[in-house]
Amino acid sequence: MKEILTRNLGLKILSLSIAFLLWLIVINLEDPAIVGNFEGIPVTVINEEAIDSIDKVYNIVSGEEIDIKVKGKRSIIENLSRTDFIATADLEELSIVNAMEIKVSVPKYANQVEIIDQSVTTMKISLENLVTEQFRVDIVERGTIKEGYYISEKTASPNLVQIKGAQSVISKIKEVVVGVDVTGADETFTITASPQVYDHNGTLMNPEKMELSHNEFNITVNLLETKTVKLFLELEGTPAYGYDYVSFEYEPKEVEIAGTRQELDKVPLITGSYSINGAREDIEDEVNINDFIDKDVILIDSNQNAVINVDIEPLENKEIMFPTSSIKIKNLPMGVAVEFMESGPLAVKATGLNSAISAINTSNINPYIDLADFEGSSGDATVLFDPSIDGVELFKVTVPIRLVDVE
Repeated sequence: MKEILTRNLGLKILSLSIAFLLWLIVINLEDPAIVGNFEGIPVTVINEEAIDSIDKVYNIVSGEEIDIKVKGKRSIIENLSRTDFIATADLEELSIVNAMEIKVSVPKYANQVEIIDQSVTTMKISLENLVTEQFRVDIVERGTIKEGYYISEKTASPNLVQIKGAQSVISKIKEVVVGVDVTGADETFTITASPQVYDHNGTLMNPEKMELSHNEFNITVNLLETKTVKLFLELEGTPAYGYDYVSFEYEPKEVEIAGTRQELDKVPLITGSYSINGAREDIEDEVNINDFIDKDVILIDSNQNAVINVDIEPLENKEIMFPTSSIKIKNLPMGVAVEFMESGPLAVKATGLNSAISAINTSNINPYIDLADFEGSSGDATVLFDPSIDGVELFKVTVPIRLVDVE
């Protein structure tokens, strides 16, 4: 048996060697080693707590993605994808020039794939101070509520939010906004909503660049019913001596208010006054309509003021002559006649606006004496006037008279 195994041993060894070589050739021909290129592999930063502890944040300057060239068997390389590679940069290995080595591995195939080249070998970063600032939460409604209703108040809970991030990022923040859809709403409601952060250009900022103390807010939208009511304004007081007002106008004549139905029912109209005390010239002014409104309802007009226009003119004086024969006698006792002690015409001073003064004359001042309280048979009697022209003041005139018996 031994002789059979050892007979032609050299030829047998040679045959085995040739067979092995043929096997290697076949294997290499069937599954040869090839080179593959993979682009855009993201680099993950690890151990971020290394700079969190010193109140710093980082921004990637370069090396966020890499391209690599690998070598391995065709059967492996052809089945690889970008997701099979893991590229990392370790912040614990940050150099004094703020650079980190980018390490690439292929866990799925361990030692079966060789990385022979990569486009970037280091990631470079910049460091910034980590800051925290507080911002108000602004609520913006979207859509239209039901007609006849008004949004009186919008509240966020909490109403402030703290935002942490790089100083360059936080300095760009203009506002924190929570959007609420109010389409068709006809009663007060509360929802939970997430905030959005906008910069000074009105551009939505990347939430991954910052950390918010709250990511959800309870938003309450309070609705009231509305009502249109008339506005009545009147003047009070008097202009300066020697002046009077000609006309008075104001706008608007109607305003819209909001409140609960019970409170709205208590407000049939709104009244107010405007003082012209001591005025010597035309008035153009505005008054706050809210000053005339019950605090249980609110004014919801876009214009909160009423425009006031008052024309003020100086009074003019005029002297009117009239004969005693034009004076009527009232309450004259039976069997008595009035005899005027002065025969000449009398003069009365009239004052008023130009339009009224120009129209007043002897024929329309209507002088009279009322003897109801006259005592004795002679003395001074007061002449009164009943002018048919409005806006004229006629001063009293006295005239001596005597009562005589009529036979």
